[in-house]
Amino acid sequence: IEKEADINDEIERLRLAATAALLTRRDVLIVASVSCIYGLVSPQTWEKVLLSLQVGQVVRRNDVLRHLVTILYTRNDLELKRGSF
Repeated sequence: IEKEADINDEIERLRLAATAALLTRRDVLIVASVSCIYGLVSPQTWEKVLLSLQVGQVVRRNDVLRHLVTILYTRNDLELKRGSF
């Protein structure tokens, strides 16, 4: 089961990378079965929750934390896992 969980994590990572590419690049074409796109958020929704940070940019820590909580991340100081910070 652990191997299956690892594969599912990799698939989810690739789906998120594909969605990000749709927003940031003009030369993207995604070919996939219909089942692969179920549950995938629209690029417009993705753009609304995206927090873009640049090297050297000054941001307030509390603003970043508030944004993460707004998009349903949970704070977890003991274990770093998907959906937590």
